[in-house]
Amino acid sequence: MKKLAICLAVLCLTLSGCGGQPAAGFSESDLTLTVAGKEYHTRDNIETVIEALGEGYRYAEGKSCDYDGLDKTYTYEAATFYTNPLAAGDLLAEIYSSSPDAVTSKGIKAGSSKADVLASYGDPTEQDDYLLIYRASEEIGSPALCFELEGDTVTAVFLTVDPV
Repeated sequence: MKKLAICLAVLCLTLSGCGGQPAAGFSESDLTLTVAGKEYHTRDNIETVIEALGEGYRYAEGKSCDYDGLDKTYTYEAATFYTNPLAAGDLLAEIYSSSPDAVTSKGIKAGSSKADVLASYGDPTEQDDYLLIYRASEEIGSPALCFELEGDTVTAVFLTVDPV
């Protein structure tokens, strides 16, 4: 009887890791940000954003320092989308949000705690008192998931391909 109880306890502990919370640690699959129920990545075309979120944005543009054409900014209530003019079109260089309506793949958003970020993603690639940066690669132009902090609270979440 005692062996059966021990086996059941071990089985319960083993199965408890199979569901619920995603595993802690950062990987390339975490380089997404869900805004208003739709998942976005850096280098998505801005047209996919406009199709999903509509025309209710503030728009700004300026001559690109790095590319031939105009860098553009589309600011919605839940997030701001920055683009670069590339051969494939206006592609997302950064998605920035200080709204709790934008959430990472592991449920982190503005208002989450620094402890929640660390428990979900582990130790960051880079950090200081105001920023946690997670990179899947050290290649130039590779995307990063970043968390702005005020004290121990996340004030903004962003994905970027620009150096941080």
